[in-house]
Amino acid sequence: MKKKVLSMVLAAAMVFSLAACGNDGKEGSSGAGTDQSSTPEVSQDSSGQDGNDSKAASHKVTFYDADGTTVLSEEEVADGASPTEYTPEKEGQVFMGWFATPSMGHGFDFSQPITEDTSVFAGFMENKEDTRTFAILGSGKSPLLAVSSWGKVINDEHYMTKTEGENVYTITVDLCEGDEFQFAIDTSWCNQRGGGYLETTEADGVECFSVSGGLSDSTKKANIKCQRDGNYTFTLTTYPGADVYDTANSYYTEETKENYNSNPYDKITFTYNGEIQAQMGELTTVYYIKGAKVTEWQDKYDDAYRFTEENGIHTLVIELEEGDEFLLTTLVTTADGASSVGNEYVRYSNITDEESLAFVDGTESMNIVTKAAGTYTFTYDPASTKLTVGFEAK
Repeated sequence: MKKKVLSMVLAAAMVFSLAACGNDGKEGSSGAGTDQSSTPEVSQDSSGQDGNDSKAASHKVTFYDADGTTVLSEEEVADGASPTEYTPEKEGQVFMGWFATPSMGHGFDFSQPITEDTSVFAGFMENKEDTRTFAILGSGKSPLLAVSSWGKVINDEHYMTKTEGENVYTITVDLCEGDEFQFAIDTSWCNQRGGGYLETTEADGVECFSVSGGLSDSTKKANIKCQRDGNYTFTLTTYPGADVYDTANSYYTEETKENYNSNPYDKITFTYNGEIQAQMGELTTVYYIKGAKVTEWQDKYDDAYRFTEENGIHTLVIELEEGDEFLLTTLVTTADGASSVGNEYVRYSNITDEESLAFVDGTESMNIVTKAAGTYTFTYDPASTKLTVGFEAK
């Protein structure tokens, strides 16, 4: 009986094994088939390539108007490619460029590859005619700036020429190394356009200008300082429709508002034309002391404050109070007798010898401060830019 049962079990196992071997692996089968019919089919295009790679992905670039909602145009850009830049037109408006945000916070970079759907925003402003007249104001050794005397004098030759029908002003001038200047509309320096408006300070890889000190924390109102003798043509391009006023300044008033005028789009460019073209006349430089107590920070060109010159060395003997803060300024006179305030200053940093430093201190702004009341003898050598100090107590 046991042998019969065992034979029946073996027979059943053989039948099950044969059924498993014959399984075709199709859905509903209990076995795991091993033929090719169990692998998903892969479609191919006519070239035999994978159909998923037959068309590169692309992204939509939408160009919006300045309102951030009006669509000006759309472009399909291949993944990793760059969109096509163009200039839209709007009546009565000036196109200022494309921006990455509706707030126009920063410009859109058309050189960057597009990897997703992207929005670009147009910047427009009112096409407003500029009726102002700009002039170059400053000081230095060049004839034009020596006469200017920091804008106290504005003659016809100081004014820029405005291009008809455009807000573009130009002027061609000779400049000497060390000259400092800005552009403004009057002797009060209203609407001044300084170093911060320069698009570049170089020409042909040579540093021609630097942004120097000014009366404001903003570089836009800082002086432009010449670093290379030469003849230059300057171009000032203005966008008066975007002028802004620093109404938060504690000195701002409606009467003086033009002193606090600036513009985010105005720009100054220049061309270096070569060497100085005009014949340079001889200049005479005289040094004067100017201080908190001694002159009440006024420019006083009296003999009492004037250095005398002998063999290129300039000397002043003067009585000063303890704690007086001062520096040395200059007055430049041309061969024809025209005088102007110079842009050369002698400060604490010009004093290097220990004996002199025993009599004076320096401020953070490098002004000189007397340590005691008495008679001071100052000796300055322009060739070495060294200032020495002698002292006798009262």
